[in-house]
Amino acid sequence: MKEFVIGVNNVVLYVALAVIWIAAVVMIFVQGFWSGAGVFITGTLTWCIISGFWFVQSATYEELKKLNAR
Repeated sequence: MKEFVIGVNNVVLYVALAVIWIAAVVMIFVQGFWSGAGVFITGTLTWCIISGFWFVQSATYEELKKLNAR
């Protein structure tokens, strides 16, 4: 069950990144370059922070699973 949750959350994270980038491109054409660049940079940095915590947690789970299998 945990593997399923990790897989779904990974997909959700990458879909969220795609939405951030699409929103940034739309902002470039609607509001101007700097607004779009701000959305792109802020959104991507926020995504990196959130996904970094998630990937570390999921990697820790995988390592613990390997240790418990021994």
